[in-house]
Amino acid sequence: MAKIVWKANQVISIETRYKDEDRKNNIYVLAQMVNKAQLLIFDLYSENNNWGDVNLNEVPILFSTTVTRQFIKNSNIYKQSIKPLTNFELPKYKIESLGMGSRNVTVWKGTINERNVLILGQGGGRLIEEDMSTGNYKTQIIMPSIPETDSETIDKYELTNVRVYAELNERLYLCYKFGKNVDPLKDLIFDRPIPLEYKEYIDIISS
Repeated sequence: MAKIVWKANQVISIETRYKDEDRKNNIYVLAQMVNKAQLLIFDLYSENNNWGDVNLNEVPILFSTTVTRQFIKNSNIYKQSIKPLTNFELPKYKIESLGMGSRNVTVWKGTINERNVLILGQGGGRLIEEDMSTGNYKTQIIMPSIPETDSETIDKYELTNVRVYAELNERLYLCYKFGKNVDPLKDLIFDRPIPLEYKEYIDIISS
């Protein structure tokens, strides 16, 4: 596979889940490189990595997130000759974990699938606005603490976390499986119920 070089507005497809797993049906998702290390993830999937005459102006954006070089290096990524989306605005609001240090979260307690996961922060998050218009990174606190019952805010905004392989790949597969934008890491941070379908994700981040 050819080495992928980061290029703003390059449309790509990403193979979800572990690239070295022997699966009968691999799932691919369309994305677009933005800025230095940010991806737009589109709500469009394929089992054969064939996208036809897709028009990205007609495809919903699932979410945008920042990724590491490690994600680009280790994922199966394919350049696509698809006209990039240009009329979009990246969200300024993000969710930042509350507290310093880390904590242990136990999922599926008392079952054969019980797992302990180390999560940064002390639980919950706050809504911040990121401003880089001056060339310097500045944040403004919009909500000091998002209530765990405020599902609308929690579901609407992405975490500030930079995503990695294979954590993000598995999340992308789960978005496909559930038919919506899901983020197991966000669910862990806000102490939400964790479906058993997250098992592989949990194993990835706890290994």
